[in-house]
Amino acid sequence: MPTKKVNAQLIKKLNEVRILNLVRYEGPISRIELAKKTGISKVAVSEIIRRLDDAGYILEIGKGTSTKRGGKRPTMIKINPENGYVFGIEIHLKKATIALADLESKIICRDVVAYSKDTSAEKGMALIFDAMDRLLEKCTIESSQLVSIGIGLPGLSDYTDEQAFFSDTLKGFGHKLLGEKFARKYQVSVTIENDVNAMTVGEQLLGAGRNERNFVYIWIGEGLGAGIVVDDHLIRGHYGSAGELGYLELGYMLADRSRLPNLYTSNQEFFGNVMSEEHLTETLQLKLQWKTGEDKEKISNMSLAEIIDEYSTKYPIVHEVLDEYAHLLSIICTVLLKTIDPNLIIIGGSIIENSEYLLVKTRQLVKQRMINIPFRPTDIIQGELKEDACIKGAISLALQTIFEPVLRQSKGSKKIYSPEEE
Repeated sequence: MPTKKVNAQLIKKLNEVRILNLVRYEGPISRIELAKKTGISKVAVSEIIRRLDDAGYILEIGKGTSTKRGGKRPTMIKINPENGYVFGIEIHLKKATIALADLESKIICRDVVAYSKDTSAEKGMALIFDAMDRLLEKCTIESSQLVSIGIGLPGLSDYTDEQAFFSDTLKGFGHKLLGEKFARKYQVSVTIENDVNAMTVGEQLLGAGRNERNFVYIWIGEGLGAGIVVDDHLIRGHYGSAGELGYLELGYMLADRSRLPNLYTSNQEFFGNVMSEEHLTETLQLKLQWKTGEDKEKISNMSLAEIIDEYSTKYPIVHEVLDEYAHLLSIICTVLLKTIDPNLIIIGGSIIENSEYLLVKTRQLVKQRMINIPFRPTDIIQGELKEDACIKGAISLALQTIFEPVLRQSKGSKKIYSPEEE
């Protein structure tokens, strides 16, 4: 049987990426340690390091310590963070956040562009481009030093149809056209991702999901969504709608609606409606106005964080509403535990960030729901990146054009646009 010809160039590329990733995450590190961790020969490692050094991706930073047996002290190497820069962009209906970062994901400058919800896609993109140009000038970065752009924005992205992107953000622009506009303007590759998936990537690489191969990131804000990581891969689904928990129907999953006397109303059909930050805030405002002698106008102008901070220990109704919310969140967590069996559930969004009580209550309810089921306990924790989760995820997506092995950029998993595409 004939032997298949080995693609030496591919092996060389994959080995370079393996070495580069180890230097990125474990540096400063020596050539000897790289050889041990990868199983690549010392000679081959030295050759790869030479090529990466010539390309400017690594730096030698001095000598490490010798082994217990003594001998020559090894030369330590690390990533050269200034060898290139990426843009991370988070686009929403009324604003866009733009961050310029180095190869170590460190944000060196950022800006926020505001516009009305009626702004055309063309005008919105022009405002974003202007802000990007200003950041490059402010940080004295040449456009030739730009490596890639990552973009996170709300909506459903159909990975089988690159034109489709279902979102109110930048209306009229399909996925492909949006990506090509950025790619042609800055002559670099562009990666576009759903915002919750981008947040998940951010937590996976830079936040609470570090070193976790199986976890779920739940985000609660204007709606409810989740990013699912299985065996170190982000699961997007065939049409890109995996993790859209907000579309779960309340009537099918809530056995007893009387458990939600405050949060449930007849027009709240989906979990995403009932669990949105807006609905929770409005419910607390209304109940406090009814049940307390507090200034109604004052309460109507308070944010969720302000309400919880000022009234949670003063009036029982606040905890009553939060208990209902925890009941819903525990249902979501239990379903995920039973179907995906993650090692960790991370919850992000300002609701959970502003209420330790809600997080503790949710853990208690999940434990009660799982007590008679033969599943191992799973930690439920708060996300680390908070309001920076999406922008850091977008930066991480941009950096994956350098650091992600070629074989993991599987067709259909995400779409990268290059300036050569027509």
